[in-house]
Amino acid sequence: MRNRLREIPHLIPALLCAALAGAGAPASAAVTLTPVATGLTAPVGVVAPNDGSGRLFIIDSASGQGRIRVVDGSGNLQATPYYTRAITGGPWDEQGMLGLAFDPQFASSGTLYVTYTAPGSDPRLGAEPDQVLVRLTATDPAANVFAGSEQVVLRIPDIYSNHNGGGIAFGPDNYLYWGMGDGGSGGDPNNFAQNLWKKSVGGNSYYLLGKMLRLDVRTPTTSAAANQCGAVAGQPAQYSIPADNPFAGASDKCGEIWLYGLRNPWRWSFDRQTHDLVIGDVGQNAWEEIDFRAYGASDDRNYGWSLCEGRHYYDASGSGTTCPATTNTVAPVIEVAHGGSSCSITGGYVYRGPVAELQGKYLFSDYCGGDIRIATPGGASWSYTVLADAPTGNVSSFGEDSVGNLYVVDLGTNAVYRFDGPAGTTHVVTPQAGAGGSLTPGTPQTVPHGATVGFTVTPAAGHLIGTVTGYGGTLAGSQYTTAPVTADCTVSASFTLDDLIFADGFDG
Repeated sequence: MRNRLREIPHLIPALLCAALAGAGAPASAAVTLTPVATGLTAPVGVVAPNDGSGRLFIIDSASGQGRIRVVDGSGNLQATPYYTRAITGGPWDEQGMLGLAFDPQFASSGTLYVTYTAPGSDPRLGAEPDQVLVRLTATDPAANVFAGSEQVVLRIPDIYSNHNGGGIAFGPDNYLYWGMGDGGSGGDPNNFAQNLWKKSVGGNSYYLLGKMLRLDVRTPTTSAAANQCGAVAGQPAQYSIPADNPFAGASDKCGEIWLYGLRNPWRWSFDRQTHDLVIGDVGQNAWEEIDFRAYGASDDRNYGWSLCEGRHYYDASGSGTTCPATTNTVAPVIEVAHGGSSCSITGGYVYRGPVAELQGKYLFSDYCGGDIRIATPGGASWSYTVLADAPTGNVSSFGEDSVGNLYVVDLGTNAVYRFDGPAGTTHVVTPQAGAGGSLTPGTPQTVPHGATVGFTVTPAAGHLIGTVTGYGGTLAGSQYTTAPVTADCTVSASFTLDDLIFADGFDG
């Protein structure tokens, strides 16, 4: 994102589609966007903890204060923030609270991670406030207000206020990935994106800028590696370097680096089915790009900036679209020229949710116009179409929940929307009770898309409720309520013998 974007007027959907006519015809009206959270301050992220609660966590900050808010399993936005902390930046700023990721075992460990720009009062490593990764450990993972401990994992020095990246996510390998911008200004004047080691500028040492980092945050080390750039060699650190990182053990390259040559990888994601990595990398003055890395690929890791901007020459000498081939760097699968509603790309997700029309498509947007773009992955160049009549104006992020529903975060309307099928869609929720009890109603229930449904769980004499599962629901006493239903599903209940009654009967 860019500070100057606050001056761009809100564009109506009809104009967005017209402006992008060259990119493809509007998509079918069989896709709708349903609001799931409105009245937010400045949302820039949405993440699901995948803990069975059906909750969504939204990064929704104010000036100088980073905030995370919760939409509970029943679809209610909680008034009290889950977590707050002092930051630099906030609404309409590239500094702020930037990323959120839940440990794969959050339901039991209570561990989650946040990235933010440190407040101005903090000591700093570079000319600007540091970019910080912090580990939060909740005493009660099910609570909607955080209580617990905090531990800084890594601080990265920054030289300018912009191009901070900030997105974090656990990969399929359970390592934490962190997309980091090139340090800012314009044109990467210090060549940080291509630099693989530490670099001194103005008396400060800078490192890990313009990279995709891969960190083992679940295994702190008692003795940091010599090329662990974010730690002091030989001293304890709150993360370690995965042994199969490309520069693990190198003497002159930072071990944390997974990919490089990135300008500002603001939003990116893993395909939950294929595990491929797809990156939205914000461009300079002319070209926006989507980058792709196949799961398990071991070839070139240099994505070109600032030698190239998209497929075009930037610092490297030449003309036309042959820059990646000339510089032996990785070409984007999508590039979009600036103009109309395009000037700051927002990476999205490959859709794996319940809407049939979107299956296998890559959805992304642009902050400057907010149109929803639907790409067809495959080959060296992906084509895309535009979703007609989307209500979004300035898309800041996308997010995905445990069943594959996709959400889009919009600063233009200060809301979060879910991608759904056409209006009038219904789903069937089937109750399935094990021996020793029942679910009421006991027959399949047809419910509107996005509605919740409740079941009464009744154990038979001499039995207790064991477990009740299905569509991220919650059990309160004997009442089980699903999360908003967006696909056919089953609610299952199991029951156990009441040990106390059994013992009394046995003892005679």
